[in-house]
Amino acid sequence: MCDQVSDAIVDACIKVDPTARVAMETASKSKTLCLLGEVSCTKEQVDFEAVARKAVTDIGFNSWEQGMCGAEMNVVQVIEAQDENIANSVHTGKKLEDIGAGDQGIMFGYATDEYDMKTLHPLSHQLSCRINEEMARLRKNGELAWLRPDCKS
Repeated sequence: MCDQVSDAIVDACIKVDPTARVAMETASKSKTLCLLGEVSCTKEQVDFEAVARKAVTDIGFNSWEQGMCGAEMNVVQVIEAQDENIANSVHTGKKLEDIGAGDQGIMFGYATDEYDMKTLHPLSHQLSCRINEEMARLRKNGELAWLRPDCKS
């Protein structure tokens, strides 16, 4: 859920400003969602709380019985402008091919041709994704209504 909220905020920022720089971490606990990050667009341009609430609700967390309620959760925001030192070393005044990625990144797995040449993901990752997709389908169509949006494989 938290990754999808962060992704939705990145998307909203890029929609307002295609050159936006966004580093957003999201955490949740006890009816609270925390947005922690650095962005180059302003709060006037993107309503971070509204984006987060919509993302959580769209995922399917719309009641406390499910563990989170997008409409009623507390939203804490600690969002600042990108540090000037990072901006200067990563993208300010750089040619497109010289732009870096800052200090944020998520990497997992490894490239392999053991299963699907299109994705190059390991077989275990492909199977896990298929299981999650099927659980989401069964949850949404009511066949396994007891599943929650955060079910895992």
